[in-house]
Amino acid sequence: MSCTEHRVLPLRLEATPVSVPLRGVFAYRSERPYEVTLDFEGAGMHLARWVFSRELLLDGQVCATGEGDIQVWPRWEGSEPRIFLAFSNGAQSCVVSARAKDVRELCRRMTQLVPRGHEQRHYDLDAELSALLLR
Repeated sequence: MSCTEHRVLPLRLEATPVSVPLRGVFAYRSERPYEVTLDFEGAGMHLARWVFSRELLLDGQVCATGEGDIQVWPRWEGSEPRIFLAFSNGAQSCVVSARAKDVRELCRRMTQLVPRGHEQRHYDLDAELSALLLR
């Protein structure tokens, strides 16, 4: 049985000299337990979609993590702890941030659906391999 968690979080595009508000639509599906999908929305438009490791989000709450295209780290911003996410595709890059309490709640729900270390129980590797081989 598949379970899905959707969360819409207010994000800030960390741009100089001012930050820009965005919406981040996070989606997590138990049948794809290793990944999180993040859709960026702003000005009434879908701006981008990124799919990345759930572990980056879980670990990035407490320490800097990630290499290459996606990096996540916590930081105090004024009186509020925030989680920063940096995305790069080689040609373009951006940094967004979310309130740490919002990310913490999302991560709590994801690990309720699929606890850490139990991902393989929810992932059908044989079905994935079959789908790849049929292409």
